[in-house]
Amino acid sequence: MGDARGADTTMNAREYWKVIRRKWPVIVATSLAAAVVMFLITPAEPPPVERVTSYTATATLIVETPARSVDEPAGAVSLDRVVLYMTTGEVPALAAQQVGYTREPALLANQLTVTPNPSAQSLTVEMSGADAEYVAAVANAFAEQSVAYFATPRDGTGEAELSILAEATPIPIIASGGFSIPPSRTFRTTMAALLGLLIGFGLALVLHQVDSRLRTRDEVYQALRMPVIAEIPKLSRSQREQRQILVADEPHGVYADGYRTARAAVMHTASLEVGRSESALAERRRARQGHAKVVMVTSAQAGEGKSTSVANLAASFAETGKSVLVLDADLRSPNLHPMFDVPQGAGISDFLYDPASTRLEALARPTSVPGVKIITAGTQLAHPASLATRMGTLIDEARPLADIVIVDTAPILAASDGFDILPIVDTVLFVVRSGRLTEAAGLRVSELLGRFHVPVTGAILVGTPSRRSDGYGYGYGSASEDPAAKASGRRGRRGARAAGDQPRPRTRREAKERAADGGLSSADLSSGSAEDAFDPYEGYDVRRDLATTDDSGDPPVLGQTRRQRRASSG
Repeated sequence: MGDARGADTTMNAREYWKVIRRKWPVIVATSLAAAVVMFLITPAEPPPVERVTSYTATATLIVETPARSVDEPAGAVSLDRVVLYMTTGEVPALAAQQVGYTREPALLANQLTVTPNPSAQSLTVEMSGADAEYVAAVANAFAEQSVAYFATPRDGTGEAELSILAEATPIPIIASGGFSIPPSRTFRTTMAALLGLLIGFGLALVLHQVDSRLRTRDEVYQALRMPVIAEIPKLSRSQREQRQILVADEPHGVYADGYRTARAAVMHTASLEVGRSESALAERRRARQGHAKVVMVTSAQAGEGKSTSVANLAASFAETGKSVLVLDADLRSPNLHPMFDVPQGAGISDFLYDPASTRLEALARPTSVPGVKIITAGTQLAHPASLATRMGTLIDEARPLADIVIVDTAPILAASDGFDILPIVDTVLFVVRSGRLTEAAGLRVSELLGRFHVPVTGAILVGTPSRRSDGYGYGYGSASEDPAAKASGRRGRRGARAAGDQPRPRTRREAKERAADGGLSSADLSSGSAEDAFDPYEGYDVRRDLATTDDSGDPPVLGQTRRQRRASSG
C-alpha cells in the first residue's frame, strides 16, 4: 500500500507538461517581471566591478637614538624590544581605549602585525579587516600611543625616539579569480529571465497542487469514475447572454455536434424499469426495456451549464423525429422555461400538491423547438424538498407522454432533491464545467452516485477550449462558418412573431400539416418560407427510399418518407 500511495504522488513528464501548459501565464509573467526589474536596476554603462574582500592599513614609524655629543655616538637600539613594548602592556591598553575597543586589549594587539626593519631602523604597523575606517584607526592608534610611550626612555631600548613617517591609510584588497556576474545589462537581464522561469515553474507546481479544479477529460474521468461522453466548446460571452439553444439555432456548428454525441450515448444506454418486489427485503428489480427513456441531467454545483445542456439535449433528440418532454424539476431555482420561450405557469409543483385535480398531460406546453414540450416548475415552490419526494407518480405518468423524458434536477451537492429522483429514472447524465468542479467534490459525487444502482451514461464536459479540427471529429464538414446557415437556424426558432399570429412553421412537415389544415397557403409553401429551419430529413430522396422495404417486409407506400414509414410501422 505504501508503494502504491507513493507512486500516486509522483509526477511523470506528462504531468509536468500539463502543469506548464495550464500555468504558462504564471511562468511567463514571473520571467518577464524578473527581466524587467533587472533591466531597470542595472545601469546602461555600469562601472568596472572590483570584488573587494577586505582592507589593509599600514603605519610606518622611524626609530632614532640621538647622540649625546660629537665624541659619543648614539647607542644601539633593539627593535625587537620596541616591538615587544608596542604589542604588550601599556601601549595596547591605551590604543584600545582610543578606538573604543571594550574587550581585552591583548586580543586587539593580536590582530595587529608589527614588522621591524633593522637596516632602515623603521617599524611598520599593519592592520587588516573588512571595515576600512576601523583598520586605519587601529593602526594609527598603536602608532600614536607608541610614539608617546617611548618619549620616556625604556629599559633595553636606550634613548630610542619614535616618530611617524606615514599614517595608516586603508587599501582595498581585490580578489582575483572565481566567478563574477558580468556588468552587461543585456547579460544580466537574460540571466534574470532564466531565473524567473525557474521560479515561475516552481510557483506553477505549487498552484497546481493547491488548485485541484478539473479541466480535462482525464481529470474528470479519474475524479468521477465515469466516462466523458461529450466535450462542449466554450461559448462566447454574447452567446451565453442570449441563452440560445444552439442545437436548434446553429445546427451545423461544432457545439451542436457535441450534444448529438451525448444523445447517441444515451440512446445506447440500457433502460432499467425500477420497481419493488413483494419480498420482505423489498428489493428493487430491474428489467431491460431497450434504450433509456427517462434521462436525469444534473451537476454537482450551480452554474455548471446543466439547464443549457438539458435544452440542447432535448433539441438534439427532437431533430431525430422523437417527441421530447422536458421536466423542469429543479424546484429551487427553475430557469429552464425562458430558454424555450415559455412563461412560468402551472406545472410540476402544482401537480405534486394535488395530483387528482390536474392531468399531467394538460401541463405539457409546446416550446419554440419543434417536437419538444416542457412542464415547468409551477407556482407552488414554497417547499421544494418535500415535493421532490413525491416525484415517483409524476415520472410514471410522464413516461407514455413522449419518446424521451429529460428531467432537470437540482445540483446534487447543493440540495438533496436529486437523490429522491435518482431511483426512478433510467439513466443519469452529469454535467461538469471545465475549471469549476474540484477534485474533492468530484470524488464526493462519485461516492454518492455509486450508492444508487442506476446506470450513469457519463459526463458532459462543458466549456472546453475550442480548437479547430485538423481531422475527423467535431468540426469535420461543419457549416458553422456559413452565415446563411446561421441565419437560417436563428430564423427557424426565434423568428419575429406578430401579436396574435401563429408561430411560424419550422420544418417542411409542419408546413405541409399547416397547409392541410388551412393555416398556410400553397404560395407560402412554394416560396420556401417554411424551410428556413434545419430538417435532418430534408435531403432524402423519396424515390431512393422507395427502392427498399421497411422492417416489416411490406413494400413501402408511394409518397411516404422514411420518417413517416417508421411512424406507421411502430
